[in-house]
Amino acid sequence: MNCSRPMAILTLLLAAILSGCTSTEQTPADQGPIRFGTLPVLQALELYVAESQEFFQEAGVQVELIDFSGAAEKDIALAAGQLDGYFGDLFTPVAQRANGIDLTIVATNYTTRADRRMFGVLAGPQSDVQSLRDLAEIPVAISSNSVIHYVTEELFRLEGGDVTQLATIESKNIGLRMQMLMSGQVEAATLPEPLLTAAQAGGARLLADDHALPMSQTVLAFHSEVLKRNPQAVRQFLSAVDRAGQWIEANPDSARSIMVSRVRLPEPLRASHPIPKFPALEVPAEAHVLAAADWLRLKKAIPEPSSLETAVDGSFIPQ
Repeated sequence: MNCSRPMAILTLLLAAILSGCTSTEQTPADQGPIRFGTLPVLQALELYVAESQEFFQEAGVQVELIDFSGAAEKDIALAAGQLDGYFGDLFTPVAQRANGIDLTIVATNYTTRADRRMFGVLAGPQSDVQSLRDLAEIPVAISSNSVIHYVTEELFRLEGGDVTQLATIESKNIGLRMQMLMSGQVEAATLPEPLLTAAQAGGARLLADDHALPMSQTVLAFHSEVLKRNPQAVRQFLSAVDRAGQWIEANPDSARSIMVSRVRLPEPLRASHPIPKFPALEVPAEAHVLAAADWLRLKKAIPEPSSLETAVDGSFIPQ
C-alpha cells in the first residue's frame, strides 16, 4: 500500500491546525516583511550575513529570517502558510509541490564541487567496514526519502554496489545519528557537514562523499503567489543574498564570527572549519529537478503522475 499521499494530507491538516484555520490551502499573508524559513546550517550563512550586514535593508526589502531546528518543522510551517519562502535541499520543494503546495524554486545558492562536499558516508570508529562495497546488507543510518537517502544510494551505486542490497536504518535526528555512529550502535551513517568533519576527527572512517554529485545543492524557493504579488521584493531579496556571498569571500574573519553565532558547529570546529564559498546565484538544471522527481516517485514519496516538479523560475536572479 502506498501511504505517501495520506501522509502528505495529514501534514497539511496538521499545518492548518497549527495556523489556527480549517483550510488546508493556506497562502502567505499579503503584507509585512518576507518571512523566510532557514536552518542553522553552513549553507545558510549567506542569509545570515545578508541580515546581519543589513544587505536586505539596503536592497530595499524587509526580511524576517525564521530559524527552525529541523526540516520537518520548517516544512509544516511552509504548508501552513506561515512562510513566504524557505531554504532547503533540492528534493524538498519538488516533493512539496508534487503534493499540492505551490512552490517555485528561484535560485540555487550552494552546490558541491571538487573541493566542497555536503554529505558523506562514514563507518564508525569501531567498525571493520573499509569501503562502500562492504556495506552490502549492513544497515546505514539515514533520513529516508531525503537528499541524504539519495546521496547514500547514489554513492553506493557509483562504487558498483547493488542498491537493492543496501540496508538502511531510519534516523531523522542528525545529532542522534552521529551519536549512534560514534558509539557503535550502527556501523555506518550518512552525515552532513560540519558533523562529517567532526566525526572524522573523532575516528570515523570516510567511505565516500558527494563532492562530485550535482544533486547535492541547496535552493531558495517561494510560494508562487508571493512571486506574482511582489516580484520586485523577491529580486531585491536575491540581490542581497548574492551580495552576501561576495562579502563572505572578501571578509572571512568577520564571516566566521557570524557563522559561529548562527550556525550549529561542534565546539572544536568553530575556529578552524573552512568558511563556505558561495557561487553566484543560478537555477538548478531541469535535468536535476526531473531526476529528483523520478527518484521521489520511485520511493513513492510523491504521487504519480505529476508534472508539478518542473517549477523553476530564474527570472528573479539579478543580472
